[in-house]
Amino acid sequence: MSVVVLIREARGHWVGEVAAAVHAAGHRAVLLAPPVDAAERVSLAAVVDDVAAVDDVYNAEAVAEKIRSTVGAPAAVLTGSDGAITSTARVAELLGVARCPASVFALCADKSAVREALAAAGLPGPGFALISAASDAAGVAARVGLPAIVKPVNGAGSNLVRTVSTVDELAAAYELLAARLPESPDPRYHRLLGSLDPSSTFLVEGLLRGPEYAVDVLIRDGVAEPVEILDKPLVDDRKFELVLSCPPADLAEERAALVTSAASAAVLALGLDNTVAHVEVIDDEERGPTIVEVNAGRPAGSIMPLLAKLRTGIDVFAELTALALGAPRPERAPAKLPIPLGMLILYASGSGTLTGIGGLDEVAALPEVVDLVTTVSPGQVLTDEQETYAVNLVVAGFADHDDLVALHAEASKLIRLEVS
Repeated sequence: MSVVVLIREARGHWVGEVAAAVHAAGHRAVLLAPPVDAAERVSLAAVVDDVAAVDDVYNAEAVAEKIRSTVGAPAAVLTGSDGAITSTARVAELLGVARCPASVFALCADKSAVREALAAAGLPGPGFALISAASDAAGVAARVGLPAIVKPVNGAGSNLVRTVSTVDELAAAYELLAARLPESPDPRYHRLLGSLDPSSTFLVEGLLRGPEYAVDVLIRDGVAEPVEILDKPLVDDRKFELVLSCPPADLAEERAALVTSAASAAVLALGLDNTVAHVEVIDDEERGPTIVEVNAGRPAGSIMPLLAKLRTGIDVFAELTALALGAPRPERAPAKLPIPLGMLILYASGSGTLTGIGGLDEVAALPEVVDLVTTVSPGQVLTDEQETYAVNLVVAGFADHDDLVALHAEASKLIRLEVS
């Protein structure tokens, strides 16, 4: 039986989903990851067919050699780990099973390069510039305009994203990121992007104003297919999304078509093909639907793909697997719940080691809760700066966004994420 290799940099909910899709397609699933302890190896044995340890999942040449020596010639190599997407694509090239050039994923990992590529394609975008010193704040503010967003040039989620309204705030945000990123355990901040050091150079973008949407896009042989639109009616002061819903309330069909068209145009302009991308779009008051970011090579995080699957019947993990294999589009099941659905996300408060999770049974018993998934486990280190979806709820039977916000508040009172 042929083998599909999954490469994981850290624990992730996606492994079980992709392994299930690999098995359904008739292949064995072998996981390559940094060394795991005996307890985790036992839990992984219920998900994948084998686990092989590799010290550095980002060393494409070493990973490719490990695959050759352990499984021979794989049918496909893929990942759902943000930081490993480019190196995994390079592994696929070295093994002759690439479906999209690694150079495309490398471009997509650089938010500044993405902005340049989208602008060159004539797609709308905010003013943007790189900042490499606090003393550059006045010049950057003049180029970009204020208020603005400051973010890591190769970050994911809302990690260390800051909104600034003055030159002094921009300088302070630079100093904050310059102090925090070198200390981050996330290896992507310690790998150069060409000649750019992402731990000391950051992206500044003009602030976009309007509702924000999330769209997963499938790209097969040059054709982009949006899966589902979700909106974000509740975001906290760290810009962490707390509530998502689909379909977006009060979004006219014509406007929805503009949002999905913008997402499709972006992935094609970046050269993505035979893969999946998660695209964030703000329907800006002046520019219209404008790309916030493109997460290439993987679908949305946590259980957002479950909402799409329930509403549309499209399993994005099965689609990603088929695209990596060069296989025909997988058969799509009928939608199970073609009704408005919401997702509630609960985060740990504070930073430290997770020691326990309480209140899960009480939350699961709420009449609106369709499903509950935890993506963290005791012993895992969490931080306030990282958008780690700890407890995730699929909910139905709500009337509007206000109902979802109230339900999030109710669930937040019941869930106890204990961090020490």
